[in-house]
Amino acid sequence: MFMKTFTVIFIMSCLMSAFSFDKKPNDNDIEAKIEKSIRQQLEKYPESRLQDIYKNFYQDCFGTGHAINDTSMVKNYLTNELRNTTGTSSTSSFPMVDTIGWRHNFVRVNIELVRQGKISEETLTDAFISSASKINEDDTANWVNEWHSIIKIIEDKKLPVKDSEIDKLGIDSILRLNPKAAMHHSKAFNEYYNPHYRVIERSVFEQLAGKID
Repeated sequence: MFMKTFTVIFIMSCLMSAFSFDKKPNDNDIEAKIEKSIRQQLEKYPESRLQDIYKNFYQDCFGTGHAINDTSMVKNYLTNELRNTTGTSSTSSFPMVDTIGWRHNFVRVNIELVRQGKISEETLTDAFISSASKINEDDTANWVNEWHSIIKIIEDKKLPVKDSEIDKLGIDSILRLNPKAAMHHSKAFNEYYNPHYRVIERSVFEQLAGKID
């Protein structure tokens, strides 16, 4: 009982510090929050490439990035992922809960919580499915402009993102074809951090936190 209470309090305290702003920010606030988010990612994941920065902010804007039509497939995919990653140390070293973007609309929840018995597969799956429809169209409407603002901050602040010039051209070419394109983590990010998580919407996760043993 003590460990459950401690876990919930710890996770909720992390969320409260991350979600400490509710008022509509001005442009200077947004720039500062974007820069802070990038710096935090580079501190946690120094091998991040530009597409990992892209994915960070994209997931916070779009969530899962798609509607979920087959819930049984979602459950089966999680079951297979847990089975295939059993015995690796990387999933347990990846943060259990990771805030993303500057809005903090969504968080990444490590599937290791399921393996450790903290939450059930069904609970995490239901939270993931519930999160799929929680997208603010106002946020997504100007995604390309937001991405260009992120790039400008990286360049102006000389933030140390590896191979950013080459990757920027590739991302720009993709966005010209699809202005709301999703992307995978970079090969380097996968090799160093082997991430296995589900993207959960903020209010859904606040409910989920209370179910963690």
